[in-house]
Amino acid sequence: MMNIVAIGAHPDDIELGAGGSLALHRQNGDAVRFLVLTRGGELSDQSQREREARTAADILGVDDIHFLGYEDTRVPYNDEIIKRINDHLTAVNADRVYVHTEEDTHQDHRRAALSSIAASRNIDEVLAFESPSTRSSFNPQYYNSLTEDVLEQKIEAIRAHESQSEKKYLEAEAMKGLARFRGRQANTRYAESYQVIRIKRANPGAPIAHGTTQRP
Repeated sequence: MMNIVAIGAHPDDIELGAGGSLALHRQNGDAVRFLVLTRGGELSDQSQREREARTAADILGVDDIHFLGYEDTRVPYNDEIIKRINDHLTAVNADRVYVHTEEDTHQDHRRAALSSIAASRNIDEVLAFESPSTRSSFNPQYYNSLTEDVLEQKIEAIRAHESQSEKKYLEAEAMKGLARFRGRQANTRYAESYQVIRIKRANPGAPIAHGTTQRP
């Protein structure tokens, strides 16, 4: 069993970037935890965003979700947040961490990436996921193949974020389109893609293999 932590700047970021892979981890018996750096939006809707995030986590079978409470659009990159993330990863004995990519136009996402990568420097496996605001320079090297059922589970989790339903990138067809595009790159029907920050390989000289539905 692996201990998996996914770190997102806002409620819904993790589900968008890695929801299918995390559902596969749960199917494989791995422990999965969410670490969300903000509660999103204005103070008036933060409680709703948190409830939606907890509902989405339940749909994916996540073991625990923890919020650090930073202000939306003001996620820092400093010693304090790096220590808080590192302390959390250490406390749960994380084996693999999913984080934002630095190749992103949203300032919270970029700072979350920098802070998360610094905080996970002693973690064996770190993969960076894409988001709707990711730049075209995002260059994935690792893919997790998704079944139709797992993709639908991911979409259901994202739909739990009802307060964000007007955003076009949350539409099911948009998510399926990206999954099909990444699937073609990985020679499978559907996939999620990642930049490799660090990952273990049985043969260090071999190319990084695509992930599978058996072991993401």
